[in-house]
Amino acid sequence: MAYDSARDPLRGHAASASSPARLVRVLVPSDTLDLDPYAKSLWLYVPPDVAGGVASVRITAAGAANDADTVDFRALSGLQPLPPVQIRRVWSTGTTAGVTLYALADL
Repeated sequence: MAYDSARDPLRGHAASASSPARLVRVLVPSDTLDLDPYAKSLWLYVPPDVAGGVASVRITAAGAANDADTVDFRALSGLQPLPPVQIRRVWSTGTTAGVTLYALADL
């Protein structure tokens, strides 16, 4: 079924940093490709049997000057958001294999 604007109570609202995301997708980390569109936030699921329940995620923020400007986040097992930052890239190098990443974005 296609999108039906008549059923969308938020259709007339402008997107903002605090507004609900309009899109969500599962990410595959990449050392070469930026997200399209950039994510307004990222959620992470770490299974308890992956890396002893403690995982790492390496990101480049949307406003970073270059690709070398990365930040590594650590996360315990379970589903959790990363700190609020717009994300340009999630790196495969530096990101623990076996985690599931969810990117939230606007159109």
